[in-house]
Amino acid sequence: MRKTPTPRIKAGLALAALLAVTTAHAQPPTTKLPSYGADIQKTSVSGLSSGAFMTSQLYVAFSDIMVGAGIVAGGPYLCAKSWSDNTLMENATTTCMDPLTPGVGPNTPSLVQQTSSLASSGKIGALDNLKNDRIYIFSGQNDDTVTTTVVDQTYKFFTSVGVPESSIKYDKSVDAGHALITNSNTDTSCSLTKAPYINDCNFEQSAVILNQIYSDLKPAADQLSSPIIAFDQSEFIDSDNTSMSDTAYAYVPAACQSGKSCPIHVVFHGCKQGAAVIGDKYYAQTGYNQMAEANDFIMLYPQVQPSNASPLNPEGCWDFWGYSSPGDPNPDYFTSNAPQLRAVHKMISRLAGPRSASASLTKE
Repeated sequence: MRKTPTPRIKAGLALAALLAVTTAHAQPPTTKLPSYGADIQKTSVSGLSSGAFMTSQLYVAFSDIMVGAGIVAGGPYLCAKSWSDNTLMENATTTCMDPLTPGVGPNTPSLVQQTSSLASSGKIGALDNLKNDRIYIFSGQNDDTVTTTVVDQTYKFFTSVGVPESSIKYDKSVDAGHALITNSNTDTSCSLTKAPYINDCNFEQSAVILNQIYSDLKPAADQLSSPIIAFDQSEFIDSDNTSMSDTAYAYVPAACQSGKSCPIHVVFHGCKQGAAVIGDKYYAQTGYNQMAEANDFIMLYPQVQPSNASPLNPEGCWDFWGYSSPGDPNPDYFTSNAPQLRAVHKMISRLAGPRSASASLTKE
């Protein structure tokens, strides 16, 4: 005869069930990122804040496959290496965010020289690759997190390495806080700096970015033809210290699944904006996917999450000062062999690989 569980046993069974559910949700999805024969030579990238710094790093390191970049509230490539008397962390949190004066802000002449040396040694792409590209840069007038003093140097950096001024759209006319901008009245008021750092300023920044890079695009679609893919990001990570999540996301319109070779646009969230913190707000509700649907782009959303151990990344930022190589006095977070950049490039390469015989989709 089966015994009736005691209250203590019932509690234990309930806890075990809860742990089982929690463990199940913690596992990466079984879906591997499919290959779609994407047009890798038309890749581009954009991001906010630490994602904007990461944008510059991916864009410059892999300039051979890039056609443009969108940098929202971010400093120049290599910014944390501006002043050798400071640590990388000191530069990242002062020089590259809110310096007291322009004179202690990003040291752009030095950064350009260092970038040239890296290109000459083959550690990043050739700078000549940038000359035909198109770039969007944005700084909110009310942004006290990464100030316009810093973002001005992003513009100066790219013109100094050969991008024509006519190919750069630099907008610092909006009274925005530190945020990615949308045209949704359910988002944070434009001038504030407040989680989840997605603000309504009456225009869709994702559309502006993509139009600047590719030009003459169709308006955003009203509906999507495909589900968002949640895929196993862990298979692309070959380092223990990236702070990258097990799961990342992609949006692939039906046309790109069924035979068309589509450009790839990589989107980097900022600090405290990964799916582990704000769910689908960044990868599903910022307008990128609607633009992808209308114009046959593949959207790739790599993910990083907070880490309070090793590496130390409590706010879930992308690495622009070296946390992904703890203990290394000269960490590599900025070349084509850097841990996070290497992982993202593998994802891009997968999307551009020979089209999968069957691409199973996981609906988010």
